[in-house]
Amino acid sequence: MRTTLPSWITALTLLLPLAGCGTKDPAGSSGTDSSTDASSTVASSTSGPGTATVATTGVTTSGVSDSATSSPTTGTTGVSATSGVMCTPPETDCGGCTNTDIDVSNCGSCGNACPPDNSCQQGQCLLPGECLPGSVLCGDQCVDVSVDPDNCGGCNNNCDPGDSCVLGNCVQGCALGATLCGIDCVTLDSDAGNCGACGNACADNEFCAAGSCVGMCPMGTIQCGQDCADPATDPNNCGGCNDDCGAGQVCVNGNCNCDGGLVECGQQCVDIATDPNHCGDCGNDCNGGTCTNGQCDCPMGEESCNGQCTDLQVDPDNCGMCGEQCDGNLEVCGAGNCECKPGLELCNGQCLDTFNNAQNCGGCNKACGGQTPLCGGGQCIGQCGNNFPNKCGNTCTDFDTDPLNCGQCGDVCNNDEICVQGNCENFEIPQCDQCPCNECQGDLDQCCFNEFVNHTVCAAECP
Repeated sequence: MRTTLPSWITALTLLLPLAGCGTKDPAGSSGTDSSTDASSTVASSTSGPGTATVATTGVTTSGVSDSATSSPTTGTTGVSATSGVMCTPPETDCGGCTNTDIDVSNCGSCGNACPPDNSCQQGQCLLPGECLPGSVLCGDQCVDVSVDPDNCGGCNNNCDPGDSCVLGNCVQGCALGATLCGIDCVTLDSDAGNCGACGNACADNEFCAAGSCVGMCPMGTIQCGQDCADPATDPNNCGGCNDDCGAGQVCVNGNCNCDGGLVECGQQCVDIATDPNHCGDCGNDCNGGTCTNGQCDCPMGEESCNGQCTDLQVDPDNCGMCGEQCDGNLEVCGAGNCECKPGLELCNGQCLDTFNNAQNCGGCNKACGGQTPLCGGGQCIGQCGNNFPNKCGNTCTDFDTDPLNCGQCGDVCNNDEICVQGNCENFEIPQCDQCPCNECQGDLDQCCFNEFVNHTVCAAECP
């Protein structure tokens, strides 16, 4: 007789094998629940070539990427999981590509924000004005003065174009056949301190010849200390011991010559068609412009006068046009016109100091005479004294402060100088109209009011 099983038993027997499939790894690995397998399946199905960062992240049971639960994180390179943007070194994906070496919001790692006003340098938060060891604060930037050609050995110490900064020294290129070892150009064939290679020094009783340390100098060479040099070709001993050739020169038959159409300027071989320091001829400086075909191409706002770039608006030797010179003692160039320098007034076509001019005392055409024939401080007086103790003709002045009579009668300071204790000193006129003034910095860090300039000035020392 056939026995019929209850329907619920039949259903149970069908489900048991399926349940076993979810609890046993056929490959023999450790067991994982079905939800984990599902997450792996979802991750791999959305992945493709080059998107391994998405596959390893996975999706949690709540449907949120588990990478979002960690902060801060080191981030990843490659394709951003959030933005889809490719990050290239040294950038890192922090919800977008950034450089964690300098990013103040992600300094060193994603989400690591520096305090306000701090800077981020090499992944470290630093206080304002602070630099990492090996760097120096120049302006508002930390620079390595050992290698920076714009701040070589110190802030604002610029190397010449084409020079490199090595160990804080501006170094020109070496002569042909010489090698730069540290900051010195040496001949590896003959230099006993760098024999065959930089830093390979011979012993005290040895000599360097043909790049090897030997017991004595061979025939055909001359002994220069411990160096065995060929004077016909050695760029550091060309024609004789220690007769070195300059940058770009080559030693031929004991003579330093320029090669390849270059021209010798001093001890350098330069291309006068393109060198901005020797444009068209040795010593012709383009003053910040470029040199094309031996002609200075001046920056915007400048013109070429006799092959040199200058600003016609302010150049007292080329004021308004090339060759138009202002009076070096009395005038400055402003807006392309020669004008009386600060502290002087134009009277009848002449720049005068109405403080101490008896014919123009206190103003143009105000002449002194009678009982008060002398002019001092812009007033007609009978004799010199008090604030104007020194007499020059019919003028009373102070040798300590008068830029037209600085130290003694007739000693005139230059346009950019004031008289301080009888000596001419440099000054600048800031935009500030009173002291203290933040514009007074560096060598001209003192702020004072100068009566002759009739304005606040920045100087190294105040009168």
